Parts: sequence; structure tokens; C-alpha cells
Amino acid sequence: MDFKIIEEREKIKIILNKNNLEVAKATCYFDNTPRLNEEKIGTIGDFECEDEKSGIEILKKCEEILKEKNIKFIVSPMNENTWKKYRVIKYTNGENTFLFENVNEIKYNDILLKSGFSELYTYTSNKGELKNAYNSESLKIAEEKIKQANIVIRKFNKKDYINDLKKIYNISVKSFKKNPLYTEIPEKAFLMQYEEYIDLIDDEFVLIAEKNKKEIGFIFCVPDFNELKQNKKIETIIVKTVAVLNEYEGMAIGNVMIKNILDKAKERGFEKEIFAFMYKNNTSQKIAKRNKAEIIREYVIYGKDISRK
Repeated sequence: MDFKIIEEREKIKIILNKNNLEVAKATCYFDNTPRLNEEKIGTIGDFECEDEKSGIEILKKCEEILKEKNIKFIVSPMNENTWKKYRVIKYTNGENTFLFENVNEIKYNDILLKSGFSELYTYTSNKGELKNAYNSESLKIAEEKIKQANIVIRKFNKKDYINDLKKIYNISVKSFKKNPLYTEIPEKAFLMQYEEYIDLIDDEFVLIAEKNKKEIGFIFCVPDFNELKQNKKIETIIVKTVAVLNEYEGMAIGNVMIKNILDKAKERGFEKEIFAFMYKNNTSQKIAKRNKAEIIREYVIYGKDISRK
């Protein structure tokens, strides 16, 4: 087996060949990567292999290369940072893949573990029936308090989508700072990433909360268009992202936005909801439990300390 190494300014691509055939590939990222305990880390992404042996071999090579770049801790699988493809499936109940579920296959768990990696962070996606969606008197009270505080929750404006995407970006870079392995990206990169999906956005399923016309929270949901290929009918709404600025977290704005979305989805004939990619130690797990949503998938990010030896 032999390696082909392609070095670029911010990353190094590695291809493992056997008998002139590609059997594995990966990319080492070492520039625009997250920090862990104030230390910049390396990430291994774009990871694919035909078998366990080639997978272990290429991960070993990645480790050598990242050590040469003075990296002390590696995270995998992650394509540079958490704004791009990352996580590997650890558990699935067999449900079909839903829209935006762009993660590594379950087979890579054993390869990463046998390469000396251990679980770093865990996430879940939970699915429930909209008929069981949480509704209570406390949500009605919270909604009234939000109105009294002159906070307006409005739908996304597709005619002026750039301005609303900028508002979503402003909230994201502030509220996601506490998320594991968070890395800030420039506004331009964010807009380019979301503009790709503008045709998939249903303006009634993306809400922005504002006080005095200044953005303070948002919820991003999208119908599961993957179901068109599988069932010829879309019956599931995906709750992808909910974010509220820290100073407004005690007002249940996120819970009220979720309720409004799920109510609207029921009105429009949807039957199920997915709470996607929730960090396992996050309060979002309580939201899924309240809505009687069960785990359909569990995902892991793996880490490895390479500072010793």
C-alpha cells in the first residue's frame, strides 16, 4: 500500500492506494479548526475506507502528519469545523436518513476506536408524533409575557432572504459560542452555506424573534424532503436549529417558537417531527422528552490526545 499526499494551505489530503486502486482517503485540517481547552486542535474529515485495515492505516498516517503540524489533540470525523460535515452514527433504529443528515456511516465507529480514539461528545436525533406535541398553560402564559415585552415572533421573509439570513447569523455567532468545539465563521461563508438551501425553506417554518426590530432568537425548520423519494409524501417536519440570545433565555422564547412551528405543521397535514442533532447534555433533550420524541439516531465525535509518545 502507498500514500498519495496533496498539501494545500489549510489542509492536507491523503489517499491510500493498494494495487493502484484507492482503498481509503482522509483530509487533515489544522488551520481554521476549533479550540479545546484553549488549545487549537486538528481534525480528520472526508474520511472513507473500503475496510478496517485501510481505515486504521490512513488514520495512523493522519496522526503522523498532524503531529508534524504541532497538533496535540485530534478530533474525527470532522471536515474542518462544526459548520461542515461531522459526527459518525453510533446507533440507529433503522429509520430512513432524513434531510441534512450528512454524517459518517456507523461502520467507522470500530475503526476509530481501534485507532485509539475515544468518545468526546454525543448527540441524538429524536422523532415523535405531532399529535403528542407538548402544549400547556405555561406556554400560553410565556407567549403572553413575550408579547408584553414587545417581542415579536415573525416568519422568515424569503423576498428579503439575505437580510434575514444575516439576522440568523448574528444570533448564531453569539448563542453558539457555548457549544462544544464551536468555531466562528465569517458572515460571507455563512450566507453562502445557507443560500444553497433557500429553495427548500418554507417561510412559515423559519421564525425570527425580534425586540425593537433587533433579532434576539430564531428557529430553523424544514420539511423532510427525503420522504418524497421514500414514501412519495412528506409527513415529517425537521426542527434543525433553535437559538436565543443568552439575556432572553429565561423567557421560553425557544419553546414558544417550537410550539408555533409544530402547531403550523399540524395545520398543514404533517404527522411527525424530528428534533435533529441535539447535544446529549443540552436542555434541548428536555424539549424532545416533553414532546414524547424517541431517539432514532445517536452520533459521536471522537477525540485522541497525541501530545505524548
